[in-house]
Amino acid sequence: MSGNASGSEPFLFKVNLGGMIDILSNHLYSSPDVFIRELLQNGADALSARRSGGFAPDENGGEITIILEERGGAPLLKFCDFGTGLTEEEIHRFLAVIGQSSKHNAAQQKENNDYIGRFGIGLLSCFLVSDEICVRTRSVKAPERTLEWRGKPDGTYTISECGQISHCGTEVILAPKSGSEGYFTAEKITSLVQYYGMPLPYPVYLSDGKNPQKIRLNPPFPTGKTAREQIMALGRTMFGCEFLDYIPLESKKGLFSGVAFILSDEVAPTAKQLHRIYLKNMLLTEDGGRLLPKWAFFLRCFINTNGLRPTASREDFYEDDALFEAREELSECIIGYLEKLSVQNSGVFRKLVSTHRLAVSSVAVEDDSLYKAFFPHLTFETSFGSVTGRQLADYEDEIVYANYIDEFRQVSSIFLARGKMLVNAGYTYVRQLIERLELLNPNAEVSVLKMDSIDGMLYDPVGVSEETVDRFTYDCGKVLKGYDCTAVVKRFEPPELPVLYTVTDEALTLRDIKQSMEKSDDVFSQMLNAFAEEYETEATAKLYFNGDNPLVKRLMSVQDNERLKCCTEILYVQALLTGGYPMHSNELQVLNENLLQLLDWSI
Repeated sequence: MSGNASGSEPFLFKVNLGGMIDILSNHLYSSPDVFIRELLQNGADALSARRSGGFAPDENGGEITIILEERGGAPLLKFCDFGTGLTEEEIHRFLAVIGQSSKHNAAQQKENNDYIGRFGIGLLSCFLVSDEICVRTRSVKAPERTLEWRGKPDGTYTISECGQISHCGTEVILAPKSGSEGYFTAEKITSLVQYYGMPLPYPVYLSDGKNPQKIRLNPPFPTGKTAREQIMALGRTMFGCEFLDYIPLESKKGLFSGVAFILSDEVAPTAKQLHRIYLKNMLLTEDGGRLLPKWAFFLRCFINTNGLRPTASREDFYEDDALFEAREELSECIIGYLEKLSVQNSGVFRKLVSTHRLAVSSVAVEDDSLYKAFFPHLTFETSFGSVTGRQLADYEDEIVYANYIDEFRQVSSIFLARGKMLVNAGYTYVRQLIERLELLNPNAEVSVLKMDSIDGMLYDPVGVSEETVDRFTYDCGKVLKGYDCTAVVKRFEPPELPVLYTVTDEALTLRDIKQSMEKSDDVFSQMLNAFAEEYETEATAKLYFNGDNPLVKRLMSVQDNERLKCCTEILYVQALLTGGYPMHSNELQVLNENLLQLLDWSI
């Protein structure tokens, strides 16, 4: 027997570096763009280490320089920092061991909060754009030597001494692999540095050989006469659009700081929300889904955090208690500022409410204090026209709301004629807002429209005998019986509306069941029929004929039952269409047949 099947001798895992790079390229990182981010964070961390380690700063005062050159007609990128550099032992430990980070303090088992990177895999991202990574480094601990490390995707590397570089620190030298040349242009480098590292505390310069002067890529915040002008200019620079106002964001627990900009134009809740969320001054993500409240879609945020944990790809935050606390604090910051704005700057506040009605409504239905601030400035469609939330709160009579737009349109004129308030609650959040009206007016009376209660608001017919009304009601009732509906003659506004259909909840459910029965097989249809029987006794539907309507007046004098039946059925289907009720197949068929019949009679 050979081998060591049960012995205690340990074995080491082996890593296929090519497979590792494939994981980085296709699964961990979203784009090759991140190689600039990883180089920036390594450079910034090296400068932080030099400062915190007690080493004298370089004469440049601590900076990062990116140099673009040409070699043999091909571009070459040099990424230089003036940080601590690496000794030979550190090169073996940190550059050649995947997952080992120089930012980790093994003795204290904790991360240095000044450092951005954590996972010890950032340099490998350079293999996404280059077939070889060359690192030249001169350590502040051993400044007499400059070492060169060359790594390849197959997992091999070499270390040798080379000509002395002019400063302590590190140079990373990359040549593009086929297809990656676009990442080695001044325009692309500038764009990526400003995207990922705008707020870095260290200046980043570009030298491309075309300009005698180095160009600073991460300029300080835009200038302005006042702090407000500077912050608003920052928003325009970052997001490329104008903003209505900004909200200061500052965590009491030190988890984050930044600014939330209020968009000056309406935006849909489903629109892509692009933010700039930084971890230790380095861009982490544009997606605020894990950090910001869902209703904050009318904001664009610039946030920097030192207290949250990134995922391994450094493209989002790790879900933990700190993230939950930060999310709560952000919500409190935004809500608190909006409350102040409603008192201190009513003009901007009204503009915010009118522009972002959907967003502020979604906040108001969840937060009592913001409800009180927002509701008076919102407008609502009612039987009296457009009214403000303040007018609704001051209304002394009962307020009725219609859950559906079609219901509101059918009966709003009836409510107006009776001097009663009907609110169209068919739009998003309106019902929830109306139902919370007691927060502003404890005496408010609010109820939902019941279509079967309309009868008490209609007038008895005039100018026609009771005998004529009874005969007409009886004849129409026979026609409508097959549709589970009864006929009633009343007067209502507007006189141009010939009929009005009302239905109880039970009758509406019965209609839905019967519509499903039309499309079901025999077995399922029998089951639905059993359900239908439960609702039939309580189901009530009425078709009101408007005694003030000229067409209805003429119909009352029609003696031909066939013609009366034809017109009754057409008016019934018209009422269903006007009210937005679901149509049965037989009802649509009856409409078509009766219209053809009318054509035949006219010919």
